[in-house]
Amino acid sequence: MTQTDHKNNTRRRETPSGHLRSFGWMLLVTAIAFASVGSRYFPTSITLTVILVMAGIQLILQLTSFMHLDRRSQIPILFMTAGLGFSAIIVVGIYFMRG
Repeated sequence: MTQTDHKNNTRRRETPSGHLRSFGWMLLVTAIAFASVGSRYFPTSITLTVILVMAGIQLILQLTSFMHLDRRSQIPILFMTAGLGFSAIIVVGIYFMRG
């Protein structure tokens, strides 16, 4: 067995209560998005802006709490960046092919 140096391990611990807290925030963000669409109180442009902001918040919550990107590991970040880049290229290509 190898010994580990606990002084260098400064990342925060994952606990079930932390995961439940993140999950609760995600449910709240989803409820806000659904309520903004269901109420039909705001114009379409404001509703779309609210949905996009809530989606961004939920993306950050999911990446940091469930996909463990807060650990400063470079490989998952590299793959996600490459996936976003390829997706952007495909979307732009389809946009110009339709036009």
